Amino acid sequence: MISIWLLAFLWRLSVAYWYLSLPALGLIAVGADRYWRSLWAAELERRERVASYSLTFDQMSDMHWREFELAVAHLMRRDGISAEHTGKTGDFSGDVVGFDAALGERWMVQVKHYGPNNKVRSDDVQKVAGAAWHVYQARLTLVVTTSGYTRDALAFSAKAGIHLIDKAALVRWATDGIHLHEVLGITAKADYGTAS
Repeated sequence: MISIWLLAFLWRLSVAYWYLSLPALGLIAVGADRYWRSLWAAELERRERVASYSLTFDQMSDMHWREFELAVAHLMRRDGISAEHTGKTGDFSGDVVGFDAALGERWMVQVKHYGPNNKVRSDDVQKVAGAAWHVYQARLTLVVTTSGYTRDALAFSAKAGIHLIDKAALVRWATDGIHLHEVLGITAKADYGTAS
């Protein structure tokens, strides 16, 4: 905690050397202004995403599994990823495939519309790892569920580099309008190498 004595000393020092303190205050003000403007711009972008397409968890829970796959594709497009629904019999676990221009990579997404007591198992996540590159030439993999994941599924996805979205992350993405990259903690193209 800054004492009153220290504050008084800093005040006297800044008055005595006003020709140094004024430019410093100006730089602090400009930095603070830029920071708050960037926060406001990010908030406006988030609001625009929510206005363009958002879903409550109840809406997603009430969907048929195929509607949920289409909703995930739409959420990806909302976030600037050119995504298409590919889910059908024999899709090799690729329900949605898309190209992420910001990362310069392809996504393969497996979608699991489960009830609250049914968790995605490790073998479901392993299928994604096996098909992503060989079938879809996708370096980025994602499993989205309305439920959660077993401990083995979490362990395998961590080792294999597969991104997971559970119920809580789904609400942040679909309802709160948080960009997919932010929900997944993706920050730079360099994290994924070069595009093929």
